[in-house]
Parts: sequence; structure tokens; C-alpha cells
Amino acid sequence: MSLESRVDVLIIGAGPAGLMCANALAMAGVDVRIIEQRPTKLTVGQADGIQSRTIEVLQSYGLAERLIREGNQAFYGPNERGEIECTKRERLVTPLTACFPFVVTLHQGAIESILLDSMNQHGVKMDQPVAPSAIEVSEDIEELASMSSYPVKVRF
Repeated sequence: MSLESRVDVLIIGAGPAGLMCANALAMAGVDVRIIEQRPTKLTVGQADGIQSRTIEVLQSYGLAERLIREGNQAFYGPNERGEIECTKRERLVTPLTACFPFVVTLHQGAIESILLDSMNQHGVKMDQPVAPSAIEVSEDIEELASMSSYPVKVRF
């Protein structure tokens, strides 16, 4: 990690949302960097279910096939009290389609691994354990209006 760098977007936090954001920006050609304060990646779950619409978004980025291959299908329906609950889990064998009639369960650490591998393919590395210690925003109107300036400084 260099002492000073310039990026168009700095993402603070490498959970699924931060990693997905970094992936999307990198695929669009944006110069992005991501930092995470955790010293290591997750190896267990915290958010383990991927809804069908999210699978469609991941498919649009070329990430759904691995998710489906490594995950389990979970089917949901009403129980005797009228509440929605998981009624069945099984290994996925359904081919990719435009609409996924199931939820994929895969622990958050594995989901993050899929996103990290994709980021690496696009030249984006995650720095950890790194956390911001100060953020400065320029008050110079011209600097703030310029598309070629970097008016925000973040210290780690």
C-alpha cells in the first residue's frame, strides 16, 4: 500500500455491499479502491441468503453461476400459522434462467470470496486491516467544481 494514492472512488467497508459496489465500478472502468478494518475475511455467515432478484443482478455481472454452483437452494412457503418459512433445502441443479424461483443460501464469507475473486480479475485489491482516521473536504469552490481535482482527502 503506497503512502499516498488517488482514486476516483474510495469504498470504506468490504461487506457484500462494498464489494459489489467495487466490482460494478471496476467493470465500468472507474478507478476504485476498497478498505476494510477487519484483519481477515469472514469465514462464516452473517447474511447468508441471496434472494432471486439479487441473483438476477449478480447474473448481469457474470457472478451468479458460481454462487449457484456453491450454494444451496432454499424454497419458502407458508407454515400452519400462515408465516413464511424455509420448507426445503437442496443442492442446486436448476440451470440459470432469467427468473430464479428460489433463494440461494451460502455463507457470507463464501459470497465475499466470489466478489473478491471478481475484483481481483478487474485489478481491484482490498486493503486490510485499514480504517479511516480523518476525512478532509476542500472548501475551495473551484476545486470542488473541477472534474479533474481530488477535493476529498482520507487519512488511514
